[in-house]
Amino acid sequence: MSGRNRRRRRKRKGSFSFLYKLLVFFVICGAIVAALAVFFKVDTIEVTGNSRYTAQEIADSGGIHVGDNLFLVNKFSAAEAITRSLPYISSVRISRKLPDTLCIQVEENAALCAIEQSGGDWILSGSGKLVEQAAAGEEVTRIVGLTPVDPQVGMPLQVPDEQGSAKESLLQLLRALEQRDALGRCQQISVADAAIITLRFDGRFDVLLSPDDDFGYKLDCLLAVVDTKLEQNEKGTIDLTRKEVRFIPG
Repeated sequence: MSGRNRRRRRKRKGSFSFLYKLLVFFVICGAIVAALAVFFKVDTIEVTGNSRYTAQEIADSGGIHVGDNLFLVNKFSAAEAITRSLPYISSVRISRKLPDTLCIQVEENAALCAIEQSGGDWILSGSGKLVEQAAAGEEVTRIVGLTPVDPQVGMPLQVPDEQGSAKESLLQLLRALEQRDALGRCQQISVADAAIITLRFDGRFDVLLSPDDDFGYKLDCLLAVVDTKLEQNEKGTIDLTRKEVRFIPG
């Protein structure tokens, strides 16, 4: 009997020991959370990369405020809220700088063009997001050949299924133009013909591209020809659908 009692006592002692350790664990966790809440509060919000929106607008749109707990701010949901609320912002990166600073780095859409739609044109970013309705007479590159479906501010451009390939080619071309700071030289981009993309370039050239071209390489060829080979008064068609560049005066 005595042996059985000793085993029971050891069992009860082991149970109490486990509960004690569990209680200590929760006490320590609570102390850590309390310390974080007291000592790591947001005192400074640093915003970089912004020009269209103020730092306050960006912070407010992400639900970020001075006094928030530095470690309890959900960086991912805040970044998503900012890009959703402020359509000209294409990407957001949020980081912490101890002891009390939250850093918000934003990237704004630079390449902007207008896409035609009944009831009013829309401004399209180089990343394919609709940022706002175009003002009447606004001078930006015009996109021809795509039909926006249920356009909404801050949402990606949606088109009919049969225009899906043309849309993807357009977005690749816009990125290549933006990288070369050349979108502003395009008055119009037409993807109405499934076999040919046509650019109106510098107001005096019709540039022909294939939808599956390496746009970066072809644009480098275009810029080299226009800026160094052709005279200022020359006009016509530049055919980039072949291996060699072909200029047809007109």
